[in-house]
Amino acid sequence: MELTTMKHAFAYTLGFSNTTAQSAEFASADCVTGLNEIGLISVNNISGSLQDVEHVIALKADEQGASWYRIIQMYEEQHADNWRVQAILYA
Repeated sequence: MELTTMKHAFAYTLGFSNTTAQSAEFASADCVTGLNEIGLISVNNISGSLQDVEHVIALKADEQGASWYRIIQMYEEQHADNWRVQAILYA
């Protein structure tokens, strides 16, 4: 992972959150204690900014009935602004 990608991923985990109109919300690692884990999603080839990535994950979490999600892995593909993401879903 490139240094710039690491900076993006680090900034993202610190709370860049810009979701609207979804019921599933981003949850940081320290906020998931006591939540019921209901699944894991992996999404490849998400194009765009970190906010675009979060929007796609929030929509996928909604589709599966999750109230919360926590992104556990995020990689920028060889092509800039093209992401691969894994997230845990919580009820």
